[in-house]
Amino acid sequence: MEFLLEGFTFINSILLIAGFILIGIEIAMPGISAPGITGSICLLLSIFFIADTVTEAVLLIFLIVIILAIMFAVIIKVLSQRSFNLVLQENVDAVNAGQSKMIGAQGIAVTDLRPTGFIQVGGKRVEVSSTGRFINKSEAVRVTHTKGRTLFVEPVTEH
Repeated sequence: MEFLLEGFTFINSILLIAGFILIGIEIAMPGISAPGITGSICLLLSIFFIADTVTEAVLLIFLIVIILAIMFAVIIKVLSQRSFNLVLQENVDAVNAGQSKMIGAQGIAVTDLRPTGFIQVGGKRVEVSSTGRFINKSEAVRVTHTKGRTLFVEPVTEH
């Protein structure tokens, strides 16, 4: 193990530490890619600069893989203990309940509905979709139904 310590210089140590930090960031926030790629490059460069023989390189790779596995386990454990609720269930239910109450409400198209756009109903600007034809701006509309979180409207026809 002493032979590995001979290859450590300040720059090699910085590359190794930066590699672990960047890969840790990638593990914690997957999908960004830049930290993972940069971290991998830093680790590979540090192996190249530290190891003098193939045996040293293999041993260093083995140690890095073990450290990365431990990092992965710790990061996953920490992240799984925290609750990251991006959307609270009550809020989604409240939105759906509010939309259901709007069925039958009448409003005015604020934009052309081709087929989606905005209407003004009950003092609120709401995004909606037309059930059929295009609806021109300033035309009176009525909310007919919901599908998921989308409100559907049709023009109000006078009899």
